[in-house]
Amino acid sequence: MIVPALCLIAGACGPDEGRPDSFSGLDAGDDGITSLGDEGMDGDDEMADEGGLEESEPGEEGGAPLLDFGGDPDEEPEQEECASVSAAAQAIKLPADILFVVDNSGSMEFESNSVQANLNSFSQQIIASGVDAHVALISSYPGDGHGICVDAPLGGGACPNSDDNYPIFEHVDTFVNSHNALERVVERYGDWSPIMRPDAVKHVVVVSDDESNLSANNFDETFRGLDLAHEDYRLHAIVSLEDCQAAAEIGDTYIELANMTGGVLADLCDQNFAPVFEAISEEVIAGSQLACEYAIPEPPPGESFDPDQVNVQVLSEQGEETIGQVDGPSACGQVSQGWYYDDPENPQNIVACPQTCATFQTYEFAEIIIELGCETVIAE
Repeated sequence: MIVPALCLIAGACGPDEGRPDSFSGLDAGDDGITSLGDEGMDGDDEMADEGGLEESEPGEEGGAPLLDFGGDPDEEPEQEECASVSAAAQAIKLPADILFVVDNSGSMEFESNSVQANLNSFSQQIIASGVDAHVALISSYPGDGHGICVDAPLGGGACPNSDDNYPIFEHVDTFVNSHNALERVVERYGDWSPIMRPDAVKHVVVVSDDESNLSANNFDETFRGLDLAHEDYRLHAIVSLEDCQAAAEIGDTYIELANMTGGVLADLCDQNFAPVFEAISEEVIAGSQLACEYAIPEPPPGESFDPDQVNVQVLSEQGEETIGQVDGPSACGQVSQGWYYDDPENPQNIVACPQTCATFQTYEFAEIIIELGCETVIAE
């Protein structure tokens, strides 16, 4: 479990002396800054011997005064500790883009009404979890087959003829027949894609009581090819999983796509849509809670951000560990653990390498600390 928090602490990132075992028990001031105490030289050092001079005994060779600083002349001078400011990182939840496509044919009256009734609670559950969700709907409006119009707050509040609420909700008004749901997704890409975002997790939800004209492999290849952001999409299907009176045909193509992409499968024959939407919303939320990207904290007032003076530490039940930086995602495979900037030219976030993210998620408790002000440790 990664614990998000936001607190600033002034300290040092040199030796461990003075570093607390945990951050509990520190008293923060009104500005959120907690002092760990000043470290380093106190300015009151004196020479070991008063005056610092020794006279040689009469008759000793040289006879000149000797300078005595009271230390071992072969000892290396201590390095001054690097002053730093640290922040417990706030995990960033990935946004979610969700595309619904609903069969509007004559046998879909109950199913269309159920989708219309559940879309608001579905979206609000996702938004309440902290996930930034955009929803697109491919369907006709009421009066054109069994069409759908979504009320506020997800929709724009002008039903039954209009419900667009850009950029949160986009309704692509087109009739979806018994067999062309997947074709409509591809054909109308230009209409639903404007509200989609490149960094969002993509979900497609199909609701139909029939089979698709387009094969699973054909759709999968075509959909991925529309945008690089579709590479890891998930398709969820509310279709017939068996022969039943409520469905025209088993949705084998949709079943295959859900299995291919790790989506949720629900049996339309059950005619109980509330738990289905609950399961899909939970899947959307879980897919967005990847604690692998962290916002870089603001430097203290009067200080400027230096991308070469950032370090990442992990405090967990395994102890304390410093994670080194790599140049980018392509370098992650060359190290055991690492992190990189989302944008090397204008960094806003720190991104953990996939293997490092996987390690974080195995911890029962972990706190990600971002330190500013000390030379960056490079991963080896």
